Amino acid sequence: MLSKKRENELSELADFIANQYCPKGIIDPTIIAKAKQISYCYGQYKNSFDGLIEYEAGSFHIYINSKDINSPRTRFTFAHELGHYFIDEHRNALLDGKTPSHPSNTNFSSKNPVEIEADFFASSLLMPKSRIKQDCFRQKFNFELIEKISQKYNTSITATILKLMTLDHHPIMIVCSINNNIKWFKYSHDFPFKWLKKPNGIVPKDSLAGEYFRTRKKHEKTVPVAADDWFEYVPERDYDRYFYEKCIYADKHNFVLSIIWED
Repeated sequence: MLSKKRENELSELADFIANQYCPKGIIDPTIIAKAKQISYCYGQYKNSFDGLIEYEAGSFHIYINSKDINSPRTRFTFAHELGHYFIDEHRNALLDGKTPSHPSNTNFSSKNPVEIEADFFASSLLMPKSRIKQDCFRQKFNFELIEKISQKYNTSITATILKLMTLDHHPIMIVCSINNNIKWFKYSHDFPFKWLKKPNGIVPKDSLAGEYFRTRKKHEKTVPVAADDWFEYVPERDYDRYFYEKCIYADKHNFVLSIIWED
């Protein structure tokens, strides 16, 4: 997890770049790449990487492992690779030959600080803080707000939530579960609980996600859950403290994304 100071630094950098090259409308990573004379191409590279930036013969080139150039995932991958260019420490490592090529997988599960920074930069570039704050001004936090911002900026639900986490607009946690196992989770700095119930990594059975893995029942609407259903080390006085859980399901991959927040 990045420090608040580092988040602010990367957010300000991304805001500056977004407003300089795409001052109005949706952020287009290709416009930024062209302005910096970074060549790029889209293709199909199997499971080698989602994106890759390399420095060779005095120039930078970005490979995107997709042909769907306007999808939220492709746009995020492109912005992630731009992060490796615009973040000084990442670019200098490329220039010095320490990492002549930099393959990345943008699935938000990496624990590599370099990849975490590039992910954060990507969400901040595609959804500049100055603009998102206007979208959230005096807006009640709910899943409909997440969807609205996601559609406006052509970003995934996951990337949108990760950006909203950094605005101090509302405490949020997001949990990714596959095959009834928690793969990763992230939370805003002000979220009241930091530890999940996950015996042997298994999703808590009384959570909405846990119910899906047990029974295959899906809840299309947001549902209240008690703090004790999801979190460890909950004080007795907070056992009946309720949160909202909204799940996004992908049957094909036996996947659930849980978004958790307090009213």
